Amino acid sequence: MKQTITTTHICGRCKCELPLEEFYINKKSQRPDNYCKECRKETSRTQRKNSKASNSVEETRKYPVITEIQDRESRMKLIMHALEVVRESIARKRRKRCRGEYFNTEN
Repeated sequence: MKQTITTTHICGRCKCELPLEEFYINKKSQRPDNYCKECRKETSRTQRKNSKASNSVEETRKYPVITEIQDRESRMKLIMHALEVVRESIARKRRKRCRGEYFNTEN
């Protein structure tokens, strides 16, 4: 099997035949990228721009914001639940700290 060494490559996006210096080289396969450097940069910029636009705060929020709830009863129920969760967390940390100090003083 004879391998031919080419000095040019065709961009998959702009369809231009360009020298290999105009392409990024994959470090693992040692092959040129399918897109030339300019097309790759442009594609990356548009993808980054589109992903930033779609990652707005409204879309990613998966929990209710207590201050935005109009119903007083529901808001109070959420506040009380949040307080309970915080109290449980503090109690767990205190128990853990007490156990840790107890075990450290015996050694």
